[in-house]
Amino acid sequence: MAGRKQHFIPRHFLKEFVIQDGSDKLWMHRRGLPNPVPVSRDDAAATRDFYSKPAMTDAPTLDDLITEYENELKFGVEEARAVAAGDTLPSHLISEIVAHLTIRAAYLRELIDVGASELVSSIDTLIHRPSELFDGIELPKHRVPSKFEKMAIEQFEQHPINMLTNLTPKAVVRLLYQAIREDFDALQNAASNEFDAFLERFQGEFQAMPRKVHTQVLKKELVPGPRKAKLEEFRWRIVDFPTGDAVLPDCVAVAEDANGWGPYIMADHKSMTRVVVPLSSSKLAVGSVADDWGKVVEIYSRASRESCFTFYLANRRDEVSQTDLAELGGPARAKIANKTSSAFRETVEEFLGDNASVFQEDSEPVTWTDLPTDEGFSYSVSFKDFGDEAYVQRVAESLNEVVTAFGGYLPIQRLDGITFAVDYAGALQGLDRGLGVDRSIDPSAGANPNGVAMPLAVRRDDGIKTHIVLRGYLAEQLISEDETLREEAISVISYCLGTAAFNSLLERKFPGTLLSPYTDPYEGWLFQYNESLLATYFSTRLLAPNTETLEFYSEQARLQIGQMISATTDAHTQYQTDGDHKRFFEVCASQASGLMTAIARYLAARASVIGPRRPGEPLDQKLAQLELMKWSKLFEEDLAAFNRRLGDWANLEEMHFLNRHFERLLFAVGVLPDQLNDGSLYIHTSGEHRLASLTLS
Repeated sequence: MAGRKQHFIPRHFLKEFVIQDGSDKLWMHRRGLPNPVPVSRDDAAATRDFYSKPAMTDAPTLDDLITEYENELKFGVEEARAVAAGDTLPSHLISEIVAHLTIRAAYLRELIDVGASELVSSIDTLIHRPSELFDGIELPKHRVPSKFEKMAIEQFEQHPINMLTNLTPKAVVRLLYQAIREDFDALQNAASNEFDAFLERFQGEFQAMPRKVHTQVLKKELVPGPRKAKLEEFRWRIVDFPTGDAVLPDCVAVAEDANGWGPYIMADHKSMTRVVVPLSSSKLAVGSVADDWGKVVEIYSRASRESCFTFYLANRRDEVSQTDLAELGGPARAKIANKTSSAFRETVEEFLGDNASVFQEDSEPVTWTDLPTDEGFSYSVSFKDFGDEAYVQRVAESLNEVVTAFGGYLPIQRLDGITFAVDYAGALQGLDRGLGVDRSIDPSAGANPNGVAMPLAVRRDDGIKTHIVLRGYLAEQLISEDETLREEAISVISYCLGTAAFNSLLERKFPGTLLSPYTDPYEGWLFQYNESLLATYFSTRLLAPNTETLEFYSEQARLQIGQMISATTDAHTQYQTDGDHKRFFEVCASQASGLMTAIARYLAARASVIGPRRPGEPLDQKLAQLELMKWSKLFEEDLAAFNRRLGDWANLEEMHFLNRHFERLLFAVGVLPDQLNDGSLYIHTSGEHRLASLTLS
């Protein structure tokens, strides 16, 4: 029967690495020891009850089975050692030796232990410090990750509530996902508290896992068939190690793959080109696919030492520093740590951002620098219903100064023209926007809620351009001697030129999409209500408004909230009478869109004036009362993030994050758009108007 001191590198294999003084000892260079120490062959590479404890019955233990197998294996080891340097080794013989010795070594158990610890650490980071793990990874803003969606839909379809609603599971999951994003901090804190106890249990189970996994592997197969078969594909030869001091690493064998040299047990079998196992301090068994056996002599000492995890054994004492011994096993530990953390990160990234880089075929990685500012472009200036030739000339000259200055730092070559009109609404409706462009225009949706300016995309023979329509009085302000009035006009015009620049970038990145039908009917249906919002946010941030302007935008946003609640409440009442589904949705949609635009202007202005700090003010109080504060914060973060990475924007669908916020507001006023399983678009209605209820309360 086997004893309780169990060798994970066989005692007979250690024999050829002992010190040549008759003491039957080996020099052990071990991580954590201040210096190398001599250890007896009985104690080297051995641990009490490493494979199994003494049997309580007559049934053989795992150590009994290994000991029995060793009695046969040692004859094969002696046969291999008897082969002369330069001669060929039978591949079946050495392959069985390498496959067995490497799978039974403590090295494998230590790999599992460190990998498990790294996994626990990664999970702990995910729960408690997600920003460290999510560096470069973000929750998708414009869609639900497909894996999350599938999992959530499966859960929802099994829930009794699924039988009580005609909402499609996808619509429910979109709302759920937006709610998770909106309240992520609270959910994270709750998850963190709940997870701590679980993590302790998890870590405790991991402590027992390496031994359990290792013994299960060995009970199944003492010589793994696939590993032996792969090793048999190599051509093996005995190589002389002339200095006679080849070390025996705790991994037993080292291998070369696409990433260089390292422990054989961690090598990539698909790219593995050479394997080396020391048979004695003067003989190496080398397997190669390119007949380059001899070249391993010059690299073996370094490769074997760097492949260790905890120790290596030798017949001579290496003069190594305490620091070197403390760092022994560093490369292998770093490798397993990187593999574990990379695998965990890839799993998280795949779950959260799968298919995030699905680009449109005709999209280009265009940045602002790819849109040069040329001085030679032309644009029209027209006065619809006022001004004589001399007046027009004065305004045009002053206007050109503004356009030229703006064009010096942002691309506006796609500016089609600028029109001034007293009859502002008539000028908007009468503007020729090009073939196939038939979209209704709301004159009040311009640079501010009073409607004084509007940049419109138009189709011309040479592509999509931007035409600006301005109220007539802005022409007078532009040439006024009153600097305040002139600055007001320049600010409005600059806002519109910012939209022209934004449209130029969009057109270069995604040619033809600006005035084309949307490929996704549902997303396109929603996006039409907010298609100019991103340009509005971008343009407003360019203006660097003063605090008075910020206060104006803040008050307008607060008033817009009141208007939205009032208008949608009336729409609810009227819908109960006339049942006009379409009219009801249009009122709710236009009001929700108006609020998003008003809030976006305010957030853009605040980012330019005072940065990210949120001041206490009536708008905040109103948002808090309506439980929209967290929504507004998420909306602010999403807009800022999109604006920040405009140069890297390569997926057109990213802008549909606005649709998720749009759905969120619509749900709060009692309607929810949906796409049924047959592809048709549908509007769900509810008698509950949450914002009105919160206002009354």
